[in-house]
Amino acid sequence: MTLLTLHAVRLLGFADTPTVAARFSQDPGLVESQLIDAGVNGLVSHSTFAGTSGWSLSSLGRAENQRLLAEELDRTGARIAVLAVHEDFADINTGVVAACSAIQLQTSPSEDAMDVLIGALASWRPLEAQLTGLLPRFGGYSERLLLALKHAVQDTAWLTATDRDSFHRAWFELHEDLIATLGIQRQ
Repeated sequence: MTLLTLHAVRLLGFADTPTVAARFSQDPGLVESQLIDAGVNGLVSHSTFAGTSGWSLSSLGRAENQRLLAEELDRTGARIAVLAVHEDFADINTGVVAACSAIQLQTSPSEDAMDVLIGALASWRPLEAQLTGLLPRFGGYSERLLLALKHAVQDTAWLTATDRDSFHRAWFELHEDLIATLGIQRQ
């Protein structure tokens, strides 16, 4: 089982094989084989809910993902850099959480909330650049966040909706990626 396949399942929560493969631009056939093997080994399970089928991590799979992430940090020597980025991210995250909550409670997003999200993206970009030099799998969050903001000009659901790669969904996944990498709990 590769780190990227197992980690994609963790980040996505529940996803079909093509979505798991697409998360880190992996070959879908290879990912399907890895997921089947992981299922046999009790790391993931495949289920159907409300007409949608997908993979999710078991508790054993979560522990294995954590072990592989810790091994990656040790191998790359990236722990200190990821800790520093997480600290900066935590400061930005407070504003993003408040802005997303405000957007969800309003019929249209306020200019202040939009400014917070735009500022969060601007603050994240250099942090992403730092991380991708050590851990390339962190690449792409800035593009996803920017694309969500661009779509939000026409449809504000792109800010917080859960049925698409909205700003909030991508940001939540980024947060999960950071804390999973460090082996810490969400605060």
